[in-house]
Amino acid sequence: MKSFWDKAIEKHRKGKGIKARTNRGPKLKASAKYGGMAERQVQMHLELHLEPILSNQKGIIGPAKDLCLFSMQDQERFIQTVGKICDLDMELAYEFCHHGVESLRLLDESQWSIWIEKIEEVFDKSGIQESIKFMDEIHFYANNLTGSSSSIDFINFSKTIESLLTGLNGRPLKVEMSDKIYTDTETIYLPERISSQKTKEENFHLIKASAIHLWAQTYYGTWRISKDAFDKYSDKNKAIKAYHLLETVRLDEKIKKDLPGVGRIIEKLNPRKQLLNISKNFNNAINLLSNDNSTFKNSLELIDSIIDDIDKIPDSPYSGKFDIDIAVTVSEERKNQDKINFEKALDELHEQWKEVENEPDEINNNENSSEKTFSVSQENNENEYDVVLEYGDSNITPPENIKQIMDSIIQDFGEIPEDYLEPAGDGGYNNEENVDQTSNEYENYDYEFLYNEWDHARQQYKKDWCKLNEVPIEGISTNFIADTLNKYRGLLRNINRTFEALRQDEKRLKRQNYGDEIDIDAFIDAYIDLKQGKEIDEKLFTKLNKVERNVAVMFMIDMSGSTSGWINKMEKESLVLLCESLEILGDTYGIYGFSGKTRNRCEVYKIKNFDEKYDNDVKDRISNIQAMDYTRMGASIRHLTMLLNKVEAKTKLLITLSDGKPDDVDGYRGTYGIEDTKKALIEARFQGIHTYCITIDEEAMDYLPYMYGKSNFAVINQIDKLPTKVSDIYRKITA
Repeated sequence: MKSFWDKAIEKHRKGKGIKARTNRGPKLKASAKYGGMAERQVQMHLELHLEPILSNQKGIIGPAKDLCLFSMQDQERFIQTVGKICDLDMELAYEFCHHGVESLRLLDESQWSIWIEKIEEVFDKSGIQESIKFMDEIHFYANNLTGSSSSIDFINFSKTIESLLTGLNGRPLKVEMSDKIYTDTETIYLPERISSQKTKEENFHLIKASAIHLWAQTYYGTWRISKDAFDKYSDKNKAIKAYHLLETVRLDEKIKKDLPGVGRIIEKLNPRKQLLNISKNFNNAINLLSNDNSTFKNSLELIDSIIDDIDKIPDSPYSGKFDIDIAVTVSEERKNQDKINFEKALDELHEQWKEVENEPDEINNNENSSEKTFSVSQENNENEYDVVLEYGDSNITPPENIKQIMDSIIQDFGEIPEDYLEPAGDGGYNNEENVDQTSNEYENYDYEFLYNEWDHARQQYKKDWCKLNEVPIEGISTNFIADTLNKYRGLLRNINRTFEALRQDEKRLKRQNYGDEIDIDAFIDAYIDLKQGKEIDEKLFTKLNKVERNVAVMFMIDMSGSTSGWINKMEKESLVLLCESLEILGDTYGIYGFSGKTRNRCEVYKIKNFDEKYDNDVKDRISNIQAMDYTRMGASIRHLTMLLNKVEAKTKLLITLSDGKPDDVDGYRGTYGIEDTKKALIEARFQGIHTYCITIDEEAMDYLPYMYGKSNFAVINQIDKLPTKVSDIYRKITA
């Protein structure tokens, strides 16, 4: 049976009961200065929630008195929160009254709500004493949010961290900003601001420890695991967390040995003594992982022994988030590309050594050098990176580019896998048979154009490598154009105004030496000068200056298979709006799609050439743009560059609309595809063509700045942003 106070509180929370009756009675005097409730009125509201635990020793007069200094809105927010916390724990609500009032002064409403949630999280995890401690640190919490004098921002520490990482072993790592600390094995992501420590120096030490720890993950083999390594566990996430904790211990010991300065910072942030006291199993794990020869495999083997203890282990402040999905995806792509680059490099090195050994003066010229193969031997058992490349019986010093690839492969595998060293055929290492076989399936004997392709690994062009055809698009008569214009009629009006502003209309120039009319202002000034005996300015005329735009723009539209569905529709709708607006400017423009499959079947699709008018035929072709095959960008860029060069214009633009990075079925992906595309863009810019890319790929920041330059691309996800973005490009380049 509910007591009187239970019923009163329940009614109070519904806006009835004692509160309602109190409001109907004579009002207590509220503070004139702050416009809130008086002390006694606040006390009564708090007692409604906390009465069951109040006594002579436990009162809330102090909090009620403190709350009188705040507005009615803040008072009501605090009292309502006390009621909510009572549902969780009444003792916690009582302590909140005594320790939480100061938060009203330091935090805004949204920050305050998050702070309340954190109090409840601390209580669930660590109990009431830790919650009280957290509430008492409200000044420190507020400083973290606002960025006090002790905080440091990414812009201030990123260059220092980059310099620090440059001096370490292993593959180069980029440093970028994110909302969490983690690595994808190629980039270290750090937060915009660090303020969790009490001094600026301590905050820098924390971010330094985080960066070094993430570097250690990539260098000492944490990410050599496979994606399915944790599938056998019923609680996969718990197993991954256990592995992360064990690897943190192992890497800490490696860092303390190799980088003692950073090791001292880590020991202060995550003391070893604190970890040793967690459990006997974790103690044994720490001792085993402290061995100099410990590897990630030891951490995997120890998961079962400590998985039940991980809730007792405090989180490391510097180890960051362990995002296995992102890291494995990036590392797998790199491994595939490293294998291709390594085989190509060995193939080239193999040809060079065959030429050397087949010289007439060479003693061993009787030996069939084409049968020799490369191998790798360990020079120093204590350092897995200290290996020697052997060719037959000879030790050779690999060129720097091969050494970098070898180090990257060892970093991912702990060794050079044997299949990386096996020749693909008669002494050859570049296993392009599968690639060629794939290409041969799409052999093209009726091609119109041949284009080179840039081989980044060999640093040379593959001559006449890509076979390209111009393919006409058949038009279809539908309501697509009319529906698009009706759907976006308001947006189109705004875009038209934007493009009209770009058009340079005829202007009348004043104070000219000759012209078709007298400049009245100049004539009056000259007459005054004459009367004053001064020299007369002869520029007394105005003339009409006719400015003609001299711009040609090529739109290169991605028609790969990945653009099917809403992306394809967005591209077509954008083209309709762009064409309608470009007609206002009168600029010369062409529209070509691109796709294909393998180097033997590169295709560009003529939608509108430069000489065509924007008529019904063009509109019907736009309506019939469809998703096709793959995204081999280099050959298409070279072809459209050639077409642009045939147009006489002062300013030439090549604008690409795409949904992702270069990709084709015959190995044209990753570094190879990006490097060829970049080379084709450099060739276009060398010929005076401005290049720009507009994409919807959310991961475009990983590769577009490298291909197009930091200010020559845009990432969008809505059609209304596309024409606006194009008008911005026009304003920047053609103004």
